[in-house]
Amino acid sequence: MFFRILRKSILTRKGKVAISLIAIIMGISIPSAMLNVSLDINEKIGVEFRKFGANLLVVPKSDTIQVGIGDISLSSVTDQQYINETDIYKIKTINWSRNILGYAPFLYQVVSVRAKGSLEEQRVVLTGTWFEKNTTLEGGEIFTTGVRRLNSWWWTIDGEWIKDETNNSTDSIYCMIGTTVAEKMSLNLGDEIEVTYKETTQETTKNLQVVGIITSGGVEDNHIYIPLPVAQNLSQRENLVHSVQVSALCTACPIETIAAEIEGKITYIEAKTILQMTNAEMSVLSKIQLTMAFVTIIALSATVLGMSTTLTASVLERYTEIGLIKSIGAENRKIAALFFAESSIIGLLGGVLGFLFGIIGAQFVGLLVFNSLVTPQLIVLPIILGVSVGVSLLASLLPVKRAMGIEPVLVLRGL
Repeated sequence: MFFRILRKSILTRKGKVAISLIAIIMGISIPSAMLNVSLDINEKIGVEFRKFGANLLVVPKSDTIQVGIGDISLSSVTDQQYINETDIYKIKTINWSRNILGYAPFLYQVVSVRAKGSLEEQRVVLTGTWFEKNTTLEGGEIFTTGVRRLNSWWWTIDGEWIKDETNNSTDSIYCMIGTTVAEKMSLNLGDEIEVTYKETTQETTKNLQVVGIITSGGVEDNHIYIPLPVAQNLSQRENLVHSVQVSALCTACPIETIAAEIEGKITYIEAKTILQMTNAEMSVLSKIQLTMAFVTIIALSATVLGMSTTLTASVLERYTEIGLIKSIGAENRKIAALFFAESSIIGLLGGVLGFLFGIIGAQFVGLLVFNSLVTPQLIVLPIILGVSVGVSLLASLLPVKRAMGIEPVLVLRGL
C-alpha cells in the first residue's frame, strides 16, 4: 500500500518532481565539480608553481670556523665541500620520488671575461649546469631534467637554450649569458668571448659563443652559463658540483619530509627548503579550497530553498488527499515517511545526474584554468549521493511538518 501510494504520488506530480529534480541537479553539480577539481587541483597547482623554480636547495655539509680575537668573533671561514655528480641521481630514488619534478646541479667559479677583439676584462661568475639533460635512473627509466625544466617560466630567453645532449662534452663552445653581463660588455647573440679561470699558478682559457641571453630579474642576470662538463674541466673539478636545486611537488606530503629523505639518501649533504615559496603555495591552495567550499555552501543552500518551496506547494495541492489518508487511520509518521521516501528518490536520482554534470563542469574548469582535463574521481560519487539525499531530506522538513499538521476533521468538513 505504502509503495503504491508513493509511486502514484510521483507519477501524478511529474511537473513538481521534475522541478525538484532540476533543483537538485543544479545544486549538486556544483559541489560535484568542486570536489573533482579539488582532489585533482593540488597536483595541478603544484606543477604550475614548480614553473617558478626550485623549492629545495641541496648543499654539502661544511665545517664553519669562527675567526676572531679572544672572545670576540669577527668572521667565519667555511671549509668548502662539494657534491659528487654521480650521487645526484639518488634524489630521484626517495620514497616520494614521483614528487621530484626536476633538479639541476650547479658549479660556480669567478672568471675573467673579455669580448673577442677587446682588451677590457670583467670579473663574472661562470656557472656550469645541466640545461635539459636525459638522466638514467635505477631500472633504466629515462628522466629529463635541468634548469630549462626548473626555470622555463621565469627565465626569458633571447636566442636559444643550450642542448646538453649535443653539447655535453668538454669541447662545447656555447654559453648563455645574463642580460646584465650582456649590457656591461655590449654583447649580442653570436658574439664570442674569452673566459679565463685562474687558481694559484694554474690558468685555463676557453673561447665561447653566446647563443642565448637570460633575463630573470634575479642573480642569474649576472652569470654566464655553460654545460657542467665544460665548467668542471675549466676549473679542474671533475665530477664535483657546489649545489643542486630541486623542484619538489609538496601537496601530498610536507616539503620537510622530502628534504629529510634526500638527506637520508646522500648522507653528506643538507637539503634546505625555500620556506617563502612553499608557504605561499600552501596559502594559495588553502584560499582556493576555501573559495570552493563557500561556493558549494551557497549552491546547496539555494537548492534546499528551491526544493523546500516546491515541496511546500505540493503539500498545499495535496491538502485534501493527506487529510483523507489521515482520516482512515494513517499516522503522522506514515505521512512523514511518504514525503521523506519521495524526497530520497529524487535526491538519489538528482545526485547521480548531478555527479555526471559535475564531471563535465570539472573538465571545463580544468581546460579553462589549467589547460588540461581533470581526472574524474569515483570516490566523489558516494559523497555526492549522501549530500544529495541529505539536502533533499533537509528541504522536506518544513513541508513534512506542515503535512503532519493537517487536521482530517477540517478536511472532511470541507474547510
